[in-house]
Amino acid sequence: MSNSATSVDLVVVGGGPAGLTVAAEAARAGARVVVVERRTEDTHSRAGVIQPRVLELFDVRGLMDRFRAAARRWRPDFEVPRYIYAGLIGLRYDLLDSTFPYALILPQMTTEHLLAEWAVEQGADLRRGFTYLGHSETPDGVTVSVRDAAGDEVEFTAPYLVGADGARSLVREVTGIPFEGHATSMTAVAVDADLTFPWKASMQMKRNEHGWVLSYPFGQGTTRFIIVAERRRNVPKHEPVTMDEVRESLRLIFGNDFGITSAKWLSRYGDAHRMVPEFRRGRVLLVGEATRVHYPASGIGMNYCIQDAFNLGWKLGWVTTGRAPDALLDTYHDERHPVLTALMDDVAAQCGLHFDFSPSGLALKDFVERELVPIPEVNAVLCDRLSGFGTSYHRDGDPHAADGTRVGDLPVESPVAATYTQVAKDAGFVLVEAPGPEGPRALPELLPEMITAVTAPADALARRFAGATAVLVRPDAYVARAWDERPTGEEVAAAYRAATRQDATVPAQGTGADSAHKQPELA
Repeated sequence: MSNSATSVDLVVVGGGPAGLTVAAEAARAGARVVVVERRTEDTHSRAGVIQPRVLELFDVRGLMDRFRAAARRWRPDFEVPRYIYAGLIGLRYDLLDSTFPYALILPQMTTEHLLAEWAVEQGADLRRGFTYLGHSETPDGVTVSVRDAAGDEVEFTAPYLVGADGARSLVREVTGIPFEGHATSMTAVAVDADLTFPWKASMQMKRNEHGWVLSYPFGQGTTRFIIVAERRRNVPKHEPVTMDEVRESLRLIFGNDFGITSAKWLSRYGDAHRMVPEFRRGRVLLVGEATRVHYPASGIGMNYCIQDAFNLGWKLGWVTTGRAPDALLDTYHDERHPVLTALMDDVAAQCGLHFDFSPSGLALKDFVERELVPIPEVNAVLCDRLSGFGTSYHRDGDPHAADGTRVGDLPVESPVAATYTQVAKDAGFVLVEAPGPEGPRALPELLPEMITAVTAPADALARRFAGATAVLVRPDAYVARAWDERPTGEEVAAAYRAATRQDATVPAQGTGADSAHKQPELA
């Protein structure tokens, strides 16, 4: 045990996609962040798809060149403009109003490498080989005990602790937050076979009374198969997958086992369906799979974890650096819990449709795929659910229809010709408005440090934001407030205070032992 604890602003337990994103976003705002991660080496990539809304968020941070370059090295056709829902083909991502109208194929471990690089660049301290042991909480903060790579127990103190340690979260258990739902009732199999993809198309899928298989190339000389075999769906999750089982399932469903003799990875996973009732308890916040576990329907699990983290990360950065009160962190649960509840319901619905291989179930799938999915309005709803574009933080009573909605890219005219994402990369809040006769925007004292003001074409603003002429955009690329008429400086200030909960009665709590450490100007 060390004689003294290291003081930081934020401890993040878990260095997966969610934990790294939280760390990067908080550090970007000036917080002193330490990430403790038990793993010292890569594991096999489970997730392999990044959805359009996460691509937009990465672009807001200037990361898309890295992700596209990494994906191009992985496979040449890394953009997937057509997608699936509940195992049904026909989703038209290519019709999405976005710079990124596609899903991007990339192994999860590569995603983690890029996010770790970004987090460290922002100033986060990433400690690998550190195992979380437990924590205690006081009114002023938390003390977190970990075992380092040498086997010594060390402590960190911080105002806040984030549990990003997965579905079996020990942080969640120690905090006492329930994990409600049902255990695994059905299992499926994932296989990364030593097989060059045997088709010309980038994806193949087959279903019949024996089950369902999805197949796609997953690197040079590797083909990934996702298999739900009707006769094997009740096999316990802990039972090892065998190559004989894989070949038999492929023969029954595909009519061909493709001569597979070996695989880089064999995994059996289940449909356990659990979620926490609260994302925050005191000074502990949960993110990503620490908040829920579900069947990985349509490859969206990691993507919603990353979206959670973008919502939480900037708020932790604002609170720990004194820009906002502790009450801002309550909005993380208020905004994301309904989104994740809807996700869990959607996964349950997908499973109900997807895995009924009875004659009537197969007929229903054929009907939905053939007759309903092609209807533009139906297609748009399903695309919004999977892509993340359907997520909105709009509330009843918000003054404008665009309040709480997502922001993609749009052109910026002044102070320099650019795009919103180019501006947002180095900004906190961004005020985007149509040019007016009043000339350059003047903001009240101190606000220029928090808000970057730019102008954009009036028609682009009106089309994308329900007729608005001005929008105040949060750091996570959602509209904090929209106006039909040019707002006054005080109206902008009031919207900023509301978005950061500075009208709350609870004061900001705990910015670490050295609360005077420098806060960078993001604007």
